[in-house]
Amino acid sequence: MRQKEYAKLFKELILEDLQLEEEIELDDQARMAIQQLDEYFDREYFYQNRKKNNKKLFAWISIAAAASIICAISVLWYIGEGEESGGIGIADNRSTLITSNGKEIKLDGTSNVELLRENGTVILQDSLGDIHVKVLDSLPNLKPQIIYQTIRTAKGRQSRIYLTDGSAVVLNSDSQLKFPLFYAEGQREVELQGEGFFDVETNKQKPFIVKTHDQRIKVYGTKFNVNNYENEQTTKTTLFHGKVSVQNLIGSSPQKEYILKPGEQIVLDKKSKALKQDKTENEEQVLGWKNGVFVYDNATLKEIMKDFARWYNIDVDLETLPTLTFSGTIPRNYELDKALSVIARTANIKINRTGTTLKFEK
Repeated sequence: MRQKEYAKLFKELILEDLQLEEEIELDDQARMAIQQLDEYFDREYFYQNRKKNNKKLFAWISIAAAASIICAISVLWYIGEGEESGGIGIADNRSTLITSNGKEIKLDGTSNVELLRENGTVILQDSLGDIHVKVLDSLPNLKPQIIYQTIRTAKGRQSRIYLTDGSAVVLNSDSQLKFPLFYAEGQREVELQGEGFFDVETNKQKPFIVKTHDQRIKVYGTKFNVNNYENEQTTKTTLFHGKVSVQNLIGSSPQKEYILKPGEQIVLDKKSKALKQDKTENEEQVLGWKNGVFVYDNATLKEIMKDFARWYNIDVDLETLPTLTFSGTIPRNYELDKALSVIARTANIKINRTGTTLKFEK
């Protein structure tokens, strides 16, 4: 919505969708969802743009209302799908804010709440579960300190964090982001474990640094995805917009910096320490997790089960896995039994579940 080149298309799609619906009946749950979404649109888009362009505001209000209705219907479909499927569902774990002194604050993801107020900043959670890190204007004489906090997502959960410079990070399941309340004098630096999508605000004087245990990624303003799970053989950095440099931190001597262009990806093999730079084969697959689906293109069953283990909080007996590959998509809102049935029917295999442990047989 914030990008002008997509605004017209967004409006056309919303209006076209509403024309297909002669009558929409909403229950209390849907009306509550619409109210929350209206608050989100008003806070995240309209409030920021009222001072810039009041003339265009009225037209966008109707679009936001239309989008709210459609999103609310999607929310109800999501809930309904889960109720139909039965079986083990997405893990009922809560993500966590870990403060600089080690205190753990559980995030329920549904309430407007102030999580932490420290050193002239405040960390808030909105009604959609998004985290906002803001600098308080009321403390102009405060000397900022570089104090780090950490957001850790539980299995089956994701988090969106808005940092003090306006940059946004979406964290995948079973991942964590360590970030400062204030940035250091010449750079903006965060640390990632797991997987995250970064939408970084442009600042040529203050580059944005993402550190993992094996890479250092330097950007000035861009959109990119980093997959750095500890139990994966590779670390993948994929660029969608802008330019980044990637430096391998494995080894005793400084490593070469690789420059990525949009549509390119760097894959680091953790065992051989080799870096491979190439075109991104399937951008949809890279961002499937962010868009609410598992997307596979000739993926092994082992790769798929690693994703399932992180999302559904299950254990998989890897020794029983047959050597199979799959291509296709599975919605991430499916209950575990329903998702497994897709795999079992496709490959004509049997999947046995004892508690939360899966075993396979042909």
